[in-house]
Amino acid sequence: MSDDSVPMPSPDSCLAPTRYVESTHPAIVGLVDRLRVRELAPPARAATLFRFVRDEIRYEFMAKLTPEEYLASHVLQEARGFCVQKAVLLCALSRAAEVPCAIVLSDLLDQSLSPKIARALGTNVMFHHGLNAFYLEGRWLKLDASLSPDVTTRKGYRVVDFDGTREALLPETTLTGAPHATYARFHGTYAELPFDQMLSAFMSAYQHVDMLALSQRGFRL
Repeated sequence: MSDDSVPMPSPDSCLAPTRYVESTHPAIVGLVDRLRVRELAPPARAATLFRFVRDEIRYEFMAKLTPEEYLASHVLQEARGFCVQKAVLLCALSRAAEVPCAIVLSDLLDQSLSPKIARALGTNVMFHHGLNAFYLEGRWLKLDASLSPDVTTRKGYRVVDFDGTREALLPETTLTGAPHATYARFHGTYAELPFDQMLSAFMSAYQHVDMLALSQRGFRL
């Protein structure tokens, strides 16, 4: 679904550190230094950081209810997180590498959800799903680094890869051709994580769900 009507932040605002996007945190800066991405052109920098977050931060389907759990440094330390947490970390790493990056929130229709998860949530829509947008060579490109290799392999998903020149979103079908993901609605593109908006949307959409239990146990996607 197009999000042309959603205003974009300025590229400059997507280079600055924020409360959640801790692009000047020593752990974030140190990782960028070790990856040596500053030696690369911006598209290659972005692609390298995308793959790091996609592959090295394990996806977990577990609700996070406190602001501290969304700090980029926390996600990096834990080396795991769900979609929004991974998007915050990718934002921080990208800005530390001087590549403008924003957080995108969308409603994602996931037709491959297990019946157990769909029953627990009462829907197969993932409200306020988190992904990113890079500003590269004069244009914004959306990309989704949420699913780690263990998930894509186990579920038979197509691997999402980003080459620095084209958008990289979750495919509509799995490797067998079964329906997978559709971005049903884009809520906005943000220089900072709108934590209160996101949490309010979670609580409204999943008001019948025991969010505390979900934050403690989670599900295997």
